[in-house]
Amino acid sequence: MRQSLVDKYTGKIEKFRAMVNACSPRDHVNIRSILLWLHARRKGANTKTKLVPISALSDWVYDAEGGMIRYKRNEGYFFSVYGLTVEHATDREVTRWNQPILVQKEGGVLVILSQKRDGFIKFLLRARYEPGNIHDIQLGPTIQATQSNLKQHHAGKKPLFSKYINHPKTTIIYSAKHNEEGGRFWRKSNTNILLFLDSKEKIRANNEDGFIWLTLPEIKKLMLCDHVVNPFVKTVLSPL
Repeated sequence: MRQSLVDKYTGKIEKFRAMVNACSPRDHVNIRSILLWLHARRKGANTKTKLVPISALSDWVYDAEGGMIRYKRNEGYFFSVYGLTVEHATDREVTRWNQPILVQKEGGVLVILSQKRDGFIKFLLRARYEPGNIHDIQLGPTIQATQSNLKQHHAGKKPLFSKYINHPKTTIIYSAKHNEEGGRFWRKSNTNILLFLDSKEKIRANNEDGFIWLTLPEIKKLMLCDHVVNPFVKTVLSPL
């Protein structure tokens, strides 16, 4: 990223941070109702998850020619599992090893929408299910997707509110690529985007669909609770 763009985003973040601080609750922040809402979402979910042998996965195949495990349709989309060898790693616990690693050609997109609502700057999070989550459902960004999801390579629904990534009613506070966890992913990055939506723009996001508007003090307090806020929310909001 060019230094001029970094300086531009730094200035926008500083102005936005001042606005958030000026439009945040001054009283004691009570998150009890939020936790009760999240507990109800978890309790009402019917999703069943369990670990099974890789050989039992009907949608995944071992590609002997490529030496990898991949999704059986749309080769090149989503992630695959390759083998990795490491040598001369003198700054690690051991200098050489081998392991499986996840390879995904297209990175992720993590977006949090914000808007002035009821006199406060609020951030739109979503109670999101992921199969490996402790307690199944945790609060994630407004949009947590891969480029493949956005392009609908999986033939599913396009992520809600993805139209606001490039929209005349939104201001990009910042956009930056952050490396995914390098011990498990091969050179994958996620684009982190914080957007500020015009207060006149009507957005239909309700609790029944798993969306919730929260102030920054509420989110920070929720981060102190075990397994409530997922790591991606923390990375997107960390510049604040």
